[in-house]
Amino acid sequence: MGGGNSKSMLPLVEILVSTGIFAIAVVLSLQLFLLARFLGHKTSDVAEAIFEAQTIAENIKSMRTGAEIEEYFQGELQGGYVYYDALWEKTDVAEDAAYNLQITKETDEYGSGGLYKFKIEIYKNGPYPFIDDKKLENEAGYIPMLVSVEAGKFVLK
Repeated sequence: MGGGNSKSMLPLVEILVSTGIFAIAVVLSLQLFLLARFLGHKTSDVAEAIFEAQTIAENIKSMRTGAEIEEYFQGELQGGYVYYDALWEKTDVAEDAAYNLQITKETDEYGSGGLYKFKIEIYKNGPYPFIDDKKLENEAGYIPMLVSVEAGKFVLK
């Protein structure tokens, strides 16, 4: 009598095992799709950040005088801090910003003119889920850098 019972349980055990394997496969696949989604967002953000940094560097290189560069730096670049919302539109409110652009400027004077050196860095305000280094994510104040560009311009006096 006991032998008949164990044989009838075999299909049930097989179904439970196969259901468990299927559930594990579904969870792993879902994680891959989520990772791909967030990697796509990060790639899009990096491309937009590169475009913004390149535009600024080209604007600086097109200027002919130090006064033009200073006016651009203080006006359009707001003294070195530009904020963007989630759609990469400029915003004046730092709390509403999803991305920060920081520009540091150094000047060196020479006999015939001046050398302006700019470092353009763009950050995202907050880490990307599932992507960024977990050790860094847990540190206070961690924000991922999207792009860092250095540009220079020599202007004659």
